Parts: sequence; C-alpha cells; structure tokens
Amino acid sequence: MRTVLVCVKTPQAGQKISACATRMGLAQAVKSVEGSAELFLELGRRQVDVVLVDVGLASPDPVKFTKTVRARSPRTGVLLSGATDPRMAAMVVAAGARGVIRSPSNNSDDLLVALAQAIMFASPTLVRATAETVPRQRSSLQGMKLTERELQVLRGMSEGKSNAEIGRDLFVSEDTVKTHARRMFRKLGARDRAHAVAEAFRSGLVC
Repeated sequence: MRTVLVCVKTPQAGQKISACATRMGLAQAVKSVEGSAELFLELGRRQVDVVLVDVGLASPDPVKFTKTVRARSPRTGVLLSGATDPRMAAMVVAAGARGVIRSPSNNSDDLLVALAQAIMFASPTLVRATAETVPRQRSSLQGMKLTERELQVLRGMSEGKSNAEIGRDLFVSEDTVKTHARRMFRKLGARDRAHAVAEAFRSGLVC
C-alpha cells in the first residue's frame, strides 16, 4: 500500500491528522511523525511515497530540508504546507519538492484539505484505490444537484481558501458564501467543510 507521512509539531496535531485520514478513508495509508528527527528515522525504516511537512518544521532552511529528504529517500515526494513567499516556494520546488500547499491555519479543516491535496497531487492512485474499498453510506456524489455557485464554493474550499477569499474570487459577500456552503453541506450530507472536501475529492467532484 502506498504511504503518506505527515510531519507535525505536536501529538495533538498528529491526532488531528489521524482523524482527517480516517474521515477520508485513508487511515491505513497515512501516518504522522512528530518533528523532523522522527521523520528522518521513519524514512530510514521504510519506503514512503509522500512526505507532507509544515513549512515551520522545515525552517530555518526549507530548501536544505527538502534536499536532505530527497537525498535520504530519492523516491519520496516532498510537499510543504503553510504560508511562504513565492520566491521561497520556487526555491523549494527547484530543490526537488513537488510543491508548496497553501494552508492558512492549523485547524482540522485546513489539515484535511492540505492532506487531500497532497495525496491527490503526489499520489492520486492512492485516493482512487482506497475509495473503492470504503463502504459508501449513500449514493455517489456525482449525482448530487449542486448549483454552479455551490460547486465554485466547494472548489474554493478544496484549494484551502477561506470564506472571505472565496467571496472575493466570486465577487460576493462572505455571508453569501456561507449561505451557499450551508446548502451545499445539506445536499452532500456533510458535517462541515472538511467532510465535504474529503467526499468531493474521493468522488471526483473536485480534483
């Protein structure tokens, strides 16, 4: 089975990652490690397909960090998550990273979105293969009658954007975005934006 290793700062963040992976149906494929030292130990024990690490944990030199991961495990894809300037992001990619995923906060919603984006970007077959084994409790989301605006809001959420950012992109107020989101949640049977994004990635509504 393909494996995704997520490097976190605290045990609490690791618990959030585990919960996010479970909600995505990927609990067996996703593992969290605390800090860069534990990350490198894990890379020495087994082959890892994707490493997702917070930019803060790759500091003070994300470029050196990326090169070190690539040197120790050349077949491992590296993705950084968090706020960084475009110049640094370009340098990290030039050093061998697959990309930098914008994740504005450390709450569980943003962690799930970053995790889903990381897997879809670096190892899309993992989501497809795992989704086929996860029992569905309702019919495919492909048949859900979302409006175009609801789909736009859902896509914005899948990109890790806040309601305010989605509103600016769509030229509507933040309250209007929240209204579309509530309707979209009801149609998808989703508990929250994290649940909606995970289901949307898994079903193909967004990719």
